[in-house]
Amino acid sequence: MISLFLDTSSKTLSVYIVKDNEIIYEKNITTNNDHSKYLVPSIDEGLKLNNLKPSDVNKCYVVTGPGSFTGTRIAVTVGKTFCYSNNINVIPVSSLKQYIFSLDNYDYYVSIIKDKGNRLYYGIYDKDYNDIVTDKYNYLEVFEEDISKLKGKIAIISEEGENTIKPKLDVIKLMEYYKDFEINPHYLKPNYLKKIEVEEKL
Repeated sequence: MISLFLDTSSKTLSVYIVKDNEIIYEKNITTNNDHSKYLVPSIDEGLKLNNLKPSDVNKCYVVTGPGSFTGTRIAVTVGKTFCYSNNINVIPVSSLKQYIFSLDNYDYYVSIIKDKGNRLYYGIYDKDYNDIVTDKYNYLEVFEEDISKLKGKIAIISEEGENTIKPKLDVIKLMEYYKDFEINPHYLKPNYLKKIEVEEKL
């Protein structure tokens, strides 16, 4: 089984190739809005280094957001094209949920991406990684109300904050969890959540 993982939803571009539960290629690049320059060459590099062809890939996981408007579209577009060209389905992955699989032994997992002002993206998941609050974009006050309902040991995952756990990806556990969430590549689309600036002013 050959699996490909793509993420361009943040400042870090990530490409993983996994063969039978073993990572055989890993590329993480932090760029300044330049993911389109590196994504396809990274996929090509990973395949060639392992003597693989695109048609050898059985599953393709694509992070669909929330995150950067431009960045998210890059992985979605490349992933959709790759899967369509190789006649395989695609597996959409949440940019928030992707980080909870590196942790265990908590009652709840809360993943956060802070935005400008007092708004943020967040998702809340139970001990089995199931959605309690599906990824949403809202005000800090609404977030605090949601987490106030949780009782037990809580892991808060965020790049910011003193009492938070820094995001870390366990791509093997992620792939195991998401493996049956395949969709036709035609239906893959970015999950922006936040309206673009023009829409917010309407």
